[in-house]
Amino acid sequence: MAVVNIVTMPEVVALTDRIRADLRAAGHEVRELSAPVEGARPILIAVLSPGAVTPEDVRGKPRPTAEMSPVIQAIMTALDNRQHVIPVVAEAVDLPRVIDHLQPHDFSQGYDAGPLLNRLRDLSGPDAPPPLTALTPRVRAANRRAGIIAAALVSVIFVIAVIAVGSGTVRAPENEFASVETQIILTRNFYIDDALPRTTEQAASFPTTVLDARPSVMPFLIATASAIAGGVEGMFVPRSTLEATHFPLTLVSVSTVVRDRLAATVTAQAAIAPAVSTSTPGAPDPEATSDAEATAE
Repeated sequence: MAVVNIVTMPEVVALTDRIRADLRAAGHEVRELSAPVEGARPILIAVLSPGAVTPEDVRGKPRPTAEMSPVIQAIMTALDNRQHVIPVVAEAVDLPRVIDHLQPHDFSQGYDAGPLLNRLRDLSGPDAPPPLTALTPRVRAANRRAGIIAAALVSVIFVIAVIAVGSGTVRAPENEFASVETQIILTRNFYIDDALPRTTEQAASFPTTVLDARPSVMPFLIATASAIAGGVEGMFVPRSTLEATHFPLTLVSVSTVVRDRLAATVTAQAAIAPAVSTSTPGAPDPEATSDAEATAE
């Protein structure tokens, strides 16, 4: 049998006494307190009347506990303790907002203890559903505190992140991005090199080759073939010591169609001019300028 708490108002004490007597006759233990007893969670029967429920309770307006009726206070305590609540309507009255999701037992037009005893049996059995969580003042306050703590943590993390990024402590994984981009470019270049013409016959049928190429590769294929036909590979010939140092990497990056021709061109020029000037093409030679100034003097 179940342990039952009953809370009521003085104006409906007669109905409450009748409910209490029927519960005890059915074998239930009836108590007057709403707190858990000996590890159990008593079921609260709240007898509602106009004196127990105010318009603020119906609207769910937050207010101090001292301003609530004993019935509403007991309901809030039971909900906070995860107890089942059974509302009983003694007189015509709206349910408080905090328990308006529950089905009440209306005894305002007549008394029948049968449905109430059946409900009590279902809620106290081994297959009873867990009590629903309601937004009591205590739950609202806990949610508010949790929200404040979460907002504070997010703000602190955001400030730390801004400082870390601004100071350069945290940076984007450039190597990871570069490796992915390199794979994309090498894949694209593979399709370009595979479709470029290498013989006169292939050049004659190149328009058909372009139409058969992948749409994403087609514009690059046309531009590459046009540039090769115009001898644009000459622009990769190193003209300074720095460019000569990076030439092996440049040679790997160009199309395989012009790679051998470009390497041969650079090798031939290196044999003619073994020392490559570090100056920019077209810039005056500092030593020549000094000799000219000395002659003028």
